[in-house]
Amino acid sequence: MSLDLSRFHATFFTESLEGLNHVEQQLLHIEQRGQDEGALDAIFRDVHSLKGSAGSLGFGVIAELAHEMESVLDRMRQNLMPATAESTNVLLRGVDCLRNWLLAAEAQESIDSGAGAGLLRELQLLLQRSGATDTVATVQGESAEDGKQKYVVVFRPARDFFHSGNDPARFIDELAQLGEIRSTVELSALPSIDAFEPTICYLAWRITLETEASANDIREVFDWVSNACALEIEQVREVESGVNGTVAQDGAPPLEGAGETRRDATLVTMHVRTDKIDDLVNLVGELVITHTMLKQSTQHLDAIKDARAVSVFAQLERNVQDIQERVLAIRMMPVNHVFGRFPRLVRDLGLQMGKAIELKLSGEQAELDKSVIEQLIDPLTHLVRNALDHGIELPAERLAADKPAKGMLSLHAEHRGGRFVITVSDDGRGIDSEKVKQRAIEIGLLSANSAAEELDEAAIHALLLKPGFSTAREVSNLSGRGVGLDVVSQNVRKLGGSLEITSRLGQGTAFTINLPLTLAIVDGMIVGVAGERYIIPITFIRECLQVSAVQLQSVVGQGQVLHSRGEYIPVLKLSDLCALRATAQSAQPVLVVLEAESRAIALQVDDLLGQDQVVIKSLEANYRKVEFMAGASILGDGRVALILDVTEIIKQRVTIRSAAVHNAENAHSTHSESGAVAA
Repeated sequence: MSLDLSRFHATFFTESLEGLNHVEQQLLHIEQRGQDEGALDAIFRDVHSLKGSAGSLGFGVIAELAHEMESVLDRMRQNLMPATAESTNVLLRGVDCLRNWLLAAEAQESIDSGAGAGLLRELQLLLQRSGATDTVATVQGESAEDGKQKYVVVFRPARDFFHSGNDPARFIDELAQLGEIRSTVELSALPSIDAFEPTICYLAWRITLETEASANDIREVFDWVSNACALEIEQVREVESGVNGTVAQDGAPPLEGAGETRRDATLVTMHVRTDKIDDLVNLVGELVITHTMLKQSTQHLDAIKDARAVSVFAQLERNVQDIQERVLAIRMMPVNHVFGRFPRLVRDLGLQMGKAIELKLSGEQAELDKSVIEQLIDPLTHLVRNALDHGIELPAERLAADKPAKGMLSLHAEHRGGRFVITVSDDGRGIDSEKVKQRAIEIGLLSANSAAEELDEAAIHALLLKPGFSTAREVSNLSGRGVGLDVVSQNVRKLGGSLEITSRLGQGTAFTINLPLTLAIVDGMIVGVAGERYIIPITFIRECLQVSAVQLQSVVGQGQVLHSRGEYIPVLKLSDLCALRATAQSAQPVLVVLEAESRAIALQVDDLLGQDQVVIKSLEANYRKVEFMAGASILGDGRVALILDVTEIIKQRVTIRSAAVHNAENAHSTHSESGAVAA
């Protein structure tokens, strides 16, 4: 019976690509900190596993390149070859080639084997220089008799071993390449012929091996199937019979029951298709909506008369919350899945630009929703490239400015107040506001009259986020086309987040991304305006207050501003934003002060109706794009409420009303000065 190996390709591609990412990280670690035995062992195991699995699934080209890389790594492990810049570069290019081949195979495209021909020659040249002139004999285990050890290996495949596309004979053949073997087969688990199933593995093997290899080398043969078998390896020192037969021939452990300990001690993981997880998250969202409806319909219950129903509902509420948290946790991944790609990028671009750069990663184990992480790759890549190109200076320039020749680039992630915050910072030249204004005039983003006005730091930084803006005078493969920071800003806003820029001239720049933890469910404040309901994400709310007329100041033709705690904040009526019929002006209007991207706005509403968790539904997928709205949700009474896009509102409206704030501040300053003169 032939076995369809294509069923196992998805797992192979996922695990192999993860292994290559680990190999790349460890190679960079060795390059920065010198030859490391532990790192080399880890790299060797990953490449060895890739070789074995690629060979067993029929990807011969991949297995061949992995084998040559494995040979080089083996020489390094034995201290027969140093880890030099040349060898690291060749191995890193080998990683790139294997990754490209795996991605091509995953997309069911043909593999360009010619792309690896040059790499194979370079790897073989490295081996020849190290004195490994007879690689075939090394692979076949044809070594001298001196130094040989005897091992007894008990190999018990799991009953479903064949289901993963594996063949026990291949692993025994590979073991034979390490030395001389003698094997016996355990047949006691074979059933009667009528109960026999050809897809179940009933056999186990006891193998005596004489070899110069170590126990770790032997275990690496079985790395690919370590979670699908029981494996016992024992070095034979004395051959004796055990009491009551508890020690087997040649000192081997008893074969019976050998598989139980390892299976119990192994943490079992499984790969699940993301669409199945997304379906589960959607169902949990519907459950949350139903729970909210039920909660509203049972508000009339009496805590004493209906004590039983109240108790049951409270238990249901706890269960729904637990289910929600655990299902959302399934989609949470460490942000290192993004951060892990930057050491290689920084290394290669630093060499290309002639800059010495140290990359510092912190908080990379902080977890974020997988759907958010996947959409962070492009924005973070833009920010890192921007810091390398525009931020960090050349070594000579840094030394002239009394800085270390090596620049520092930092990526930090953390949970902060219900949000996920990522900061990309450098200790480079910082942002020169005057140069930014001048460049904005040159390319038509700013008029000369506007530039003559006093622009605050936020307004200067906002220019950097305009489409088409770039300070680079020439187009290169890194910059100059003006499609960098504006793309970052747009992508972050699509995720419901905000981007903040802080900089000090000559000392460096920091870009801070604030994101929601998940795109599925949000804590929101429900507000009422002209009989309609809207939802404001809690994370953007600075405060809610009911103000007196004294705290509001009108600026002719430019609206109102709120004077609070020494700060002037532009006021926007939500009814105006949503083109609703305005309600009667209250003597004490209710304002919700919102903040994003270091800017604030006071949103005037009619009522605050409460706080609740709401499930975000896409407007674009179900209806169409609605200006200033990030989505919609179903409330407990079945009504649909729109969710405000706070970042977009502030971006569009604060700039329009900034003149009102400026005039109010000037008026306040003039009034204070005249009062001082009168005094």
